[in-house]
Amino acid sequence: MSLDNNFFKRLLLVLTLASLKLSSQDYSFFPESIRNTAEYYNKGEYLKAMEYNREALKKYYKDNDKEAIAHVYINIGFLLFSYTDYPKSLDYLEKAQKEIGNRENNPLLMARLYNEYAKNYTRLGMFDKSNATYDKAINYAKRIKDKKQQNYLLFYANIWKRLNFPHKYDSLRIVEKKALKAMPSGIVYARMADKFIDNKSNLDSAKYFLNKALTATDKDVKVIKGMTLFGFGNLSYTEKNYAQALNYYMEALKMYENANSKNHIRAAYDSIAGTYNLMNNIPMTDYYLKKFKSINTDIKNQEKEAINIVVNKIALDEAAEKRTEKNKMYLFILGICLLSLIVIYTIRRINLSKQVEKDRLLEQESLKLIQLQRKTNDNNYFDELTQLAKKNDIFFLNRFREVYPDFYVKLLKHAPNLKDNDIMFCAYIRLNLSNKEIASFKNLTLRSTETTKYRLKKKLNLSEDTNLNNWINTL
Repeated sequence: MSLDNNFFKRLLLVLTLASLKLSSQDYSFFPESIRNTAEYYNKGEYLKAMEYNREALKKYYKDNDKEAIAHVYINIGFLLFSYTDYPKSLDYLEKAQKEIGNRENNPLLMARLYNEYAKNYTRLGMFDKSNATYDKAINYAKRIKDKKQQNYLLFYANIWKRLNFPHKYDSLRIVEKKALKAMPSGIVYARMADKFIDNKSNLDSAKYFLNKALTATDKDVKVIKGMTLFGFGNLSYTEKNYAQALNYYMEALKMYENANSKNHIRAAYDSIAGTYNLMNNIPMTDYYLKKFKSINTDIKNQEKEAINIVVNKIALDEAAEKRTEKNKMYLFILGICLLSLIVIYTIRRINLSKQVEKDRLLEQESLKLIQLQRKTNDNNYFDELTQLAKKNDIFFLNRFREVYPDFYVKLLKHAPNLKDNDIMFCAYIRLNLSNKEIASFKNLTLRSTETTKYRLKKKLNLSEDTNLNNWINTL
C-alpha cells in the first residue's frame, strides 16, 4: 500500500486548478478555448472537453486562425497527459509547435506549449530536459502583458518544476506556502496532511488539513475530492482502522475512475490490495493486485513509448543541427578555396581532428555522468529499501518496483512466471544483501536461503556455471 505521496500524483491537475487570487472556476482572462476546456474539465465532463476542442478545431481551421489552432492542440495535449497518454500528448504538442511556426512573439502561446512539454518530460523522468523546458516557459511567461495570465503561467511552471527536486523538502514547503497564498487548494492541503501521515506523527494535524481540503475552493473537482478521501483512507490505515480505510479508498477509487485518472487509480488499487491483505482477505487482495499490475503495465508501456518519441525527436533535432553546422562548414571551406587548396585541406584536417577529440571527450564525460547518476540514485534509495527489507515490510516490493522499474520489467520479460517471493529475492540480491542478511530479514535459516536461491536460479533458466548475483546485477 503506497501513501500516494508522490508529488506527480498530487499535482496532476494543477493546470486547470491553480488560479491566483481567483476562484477555481474563473478563467475569464484566458482565450475562449482555454477557458471552456478548463470549465468542462473541472466539472468532470472530460468527453465534452475533448469534443469541444474537436469542434473548435473545425472553426479555427475554417478561419485559418493559426494561433487559435495551436492553443487547441495544446488543450488536447493537456487532456491526453491527464489521461496518462503521454505519446499522444507529445504528438499534439508537436502539432501545436508546427502551427506556431515563426509566431514565437506570442508569449502566452509559447509559455503554455513549453509548460506542457516540460510536464511530459517530468512525468517520464527526464528531469534535466524538463528543467530547461520549464525555464523557457518561465521566460516567455514573464513577457506576458496581462498580469493575471502572467501570474497564472508563472505559478503553474514553478509549482510543476519543483517536482524535479523531490528530495528538497525545504523548497517544497516554500512552494506549498506560496500555493496556499495564491489559492487555498485541496491539492496543497492534502499534500500537507500526507506529511504527517507519512511520519506517523501529529495525526490531529493531518485530520485538520484534510478537513480544510473538504472546504477548499476546488473541493468539487473529482480528482481533488478523490485525493482528499484517499488521504482520510491513509489516516485510517495509519490508525489501524482498516475497515474504515477500505471504505475511504473505495470512495476515492470511484472519483478517480470517474475522472479517468490512471495514476490515481493505480495508487488506489495498490492501497486497497494492501488493506485487504492486512484483513486476511486473500481473494480480494489477489483481485486488486491483478488490477494494479494490469494498469501499471499499461502506464509503463505508455511511458516507454513516450520516452522513445522524445528520444527520437531529440535525435532528429541533433541531426538537423549537425546538418546546419555542416553546411556552414562547407560554405566556409568554399570561401577558403578561393585562397588556397592547401589551406583548405589543412584547416579541414584540423577541424575534423578537433571534432573527433571533442566527441571522444564528450562521450567519456557522458559515461562518467551516467555512472555517477546511477551511483547517486542507488545511494539515495539503498537505505530506504534496506530498512523495508529488514522489517520484512509488505510494501518493500512495491517500492523496489518504483525505484528500479527497468530492472523489474527486464526480469519479468526474462522469466514472466516468477512469483512475488521470487522477485523479492531478486530484489534483495540487486541490493547486494548477503545470504545471512536475507535469512535474517525473511526469518529463514541460512541453508533455506541458499536453497531458495538455488531454486530461483533454475526458475531463471540459468546455467550451472552462471553466478546468480552477477547475472542479476548486470540485468
